[in-house]
Amino acid sequence: MTPVFSIIIPSYKSDKFIKQCISSVLHQTFDSFEIIIIDDGSSDQTGKICLRIAAEYPYVRYIYQEHQGAGAARNKGLRVANGEYVLFLDADDYWVNRDLLKELYNCFKNQNVDLVMFQMDKYTEKGRLLKRYRKKAFPDTKLCHCVHEIYPMLVRDGQVLASACNKCVKRSLLEEEYILFPEGGYAEDIDWVIQLFSRAKYISFLNGLAYAYRQHGNSTASRSTEGPNHLAAIIQKWAEKVKQNEVPDPEVVAGLLAFEYGICMGHQQYLSREMKIILKEYQYLLHYAMDKKTKVIRLFHRIFGYWFTCNIIRFYLFCRRI
Repeated sequence: MTPVFSIIIPSYKSDKFIKQCISSVLHQTFDSFEIIIIDDGSSDQTGKICLRIAAEYPYVRYIYQEHQGAGAARNKGLRVANGEYVLFLDADDYWVNRDLLKELYNCFKNQNVDLVMFQMDKYTEKGRLLKRYRKKAFPDTKLCHCVHEIYPMLVRDGQVLASACNKCVKRSLLEEEYILFPEGGYAEDIDWVIQLFSRAKYISFLNGLAYAYRQHGNSTASRSTEGPNHLAAIIQKWAEKVKQNEVPDPEVVAGLLAFEYGICMGHQQYLSREMKIILKEYQYLLHYAMDKKTKVIRLFHRIFGYWFTCNIIRFYLFCRRI
């Protein structure tokens, strides 16, 4: 029987977390789903753990590929997915709501929507909810919202979240509109989310605890030289599309890019010399700031200039990590 949901889990050296991740799906009260694990070249015990689970549960598939990054792993998962709806779950994260799939199913069946967004909360490695990072509640969860109309409010409230993991999407939309992740780098979620919101027409929401985004010390993408450079390249790509009026809601997309631009400013020390020069040309994006944090960055930028503001953001990001 064709499953209702396909849950795609890209995994890379996640043996410490992968069992809890998969278990949070296996214990769902709605049982029409498949789990597709794409092992992105792990050299630890990830593969052995996943193979044991796949041998026990026929609806769990394990696929190994040479290391190509999360974008390539997710795209491979999409190519083999059979479900009517698709979700992405990172291997070091997990779901905290056993009824998540049931609630998503009811959303899609009761409302003619292309995607449903649900809450993503930050947790410590030991499982404690970090309440100070929780976003405000989504708009009315009983209504079907037009993406074009709700998009500005979501960006203004910081609710779009440049993550694929808090969005359940019709697979037919992803296939018909060729919505894929960029491969070979980091920050691929941002590109994917902008594509998604440029093509989806209707959206609904779920509030309440749902997705546990685990805060731990293993992630180095944002502090490596690669992560910020890939983020800067994505900002450049979409800023040019906005300038050429090649996307719906260009000012809203610019507002979303302004937020990411602020983050990139805080990681200037990791950018290549060429990318520093290129990124500086896009300071005008701050003019489109919509959310509170980016508006503060815009104010600092106006008063103190570019480089001082970069250092202030860098200090702020450092304080957040500790």
